[in-house]
Amino acid sequence: MEHDGGCSSERSLYEVIGVGAKATQQEIRKAYHKLALRLHPDKNKDDEEAKEKFQQLQKVISILGDEEKRAVYDQTGSVDDADLSGDVVDNLRDFFKAMYKKVTEEDIEEFEANYRGSASEKKDLIELYTKFKGKMSRLFCSMLCSDPKLDSHRFKDIIDEAIAAGEVKSTKAYKKWAKEISEIKPPTSPQKMRQKAKKGAETDLYALISQRRDSRKEKFDTMFSSLASKYGGSSADTEPNEEEFEAAKRKVESRVSSKKSRRNLALVASVFYQVICLTDLEADHMNPFETSTRINRLVLPEFILQGSLCILFLLTWHWFFFLVSLPVTCYHAMLYNKRRHLIDVTEVFRGIDFEKKLRFTKLGFYISLFVLVVFRLTLSVVYSLTEDDDLLHLF
Repeated sequence: MEHDGGCSSERSLYEVIGVGAKATQQEIRKAYHKLALRLHPDKNKDDEEAKEKFQQLQKVISILGDEEKRAVYDQTGSVDDADLSGDVVDNLRDFFKAMYKKVTEEDIEEFEANYRGSASEKKDLIELYTKFKGKMSRLFCSMLCSDPKLDSHRFKDIIDEAIAAGEVKSTKAYKKWAKEISEIKPPTSPQKMRQKAKKGAETDLYALISQRRDSRKEKFDTMFSSLASKYGGSSADTEPNEEEFEAAKRKVESRVSSKKSRRNLALVASVFYQVICLTDLEADHMNPFETSTRINRLVLPEFILQGSLCILFLLTWHWFFFLVSLPVTCYHAMLYNKRRHLIDVTEVFRGIDFEKKLRFTKLGFYISLFVLVVFRLTLSVVYSLTEDDDLLHLF
């Protein structure tokens, strides 16, 4: 990696990061992390090609770190993005579809018809008999296309012939099973019974579906009758009195405040996690690529959650919270419009101080907002007992 231009055709991508072609994803990422720390531009300021080498390393991990792209690379040796996501992938998919056709029910029935009574079935039966030492219950669990009710007598005849020919030895478990089977009358037509069993299974499935449908219909009718009896009373009961209206109003306000507090708490957790990632990066406990990926994954959800919280303040006429949250929402919108909301993996070390200060500031803001929302929720409970609730609309 330090001597060549990067992902050249002379060296494979596995050789570039120093792992074998059969390396696991964990081994590949471990080797990448070591190279990323050693080749980062901030740690190689005297090397003019450091940034280019670091970008080439990102290209390598973008291919080997993706299962689908890695499979295409192993098949074709191509490192071009167009090849990895274009016609080559489609052609490979068509190739594998042609090799492994979709198995239908007719294919299974044809295989079963050809397999039953064949030399392959006899060979498998003898091998499983030897493997399980004559324990036929375990044999039937592993034997293809077998049914204890239909094939027991046929299998007994085959095994008895093998024992008589000296191919296998009789066991105590087999003798006990064979004695039980001898006392049972063999089926007259196993194939017809097998088809009848399949039809019976289809009938049982249809009956089960019909039963569940009738059960759901009965539950729905019961629920509808319950609602009609509860809310379909006389006209005198349809309109709530003033006390019931106030109680319903307080209940709705309490639910809205609870929803706000949960969203605020989610914002606190999101920013706190981002601060932890930046701290681990600064202490060399995490590489730049992993740090950027983890933080960037949370940036847009944080923006959306904070914006929805600001809109919720506006819709519920909580002007104080809305005016406090509005500058943060506008700042997030400005970062998104200028495409500066994500952390650049090549510039993360240079801007780590600013990113930490920004997130510590937002963390303090979200915690303060959370305390105010909880305080407002407490006020709503206190003032719900009085008629003077004008103070509540300020928060």
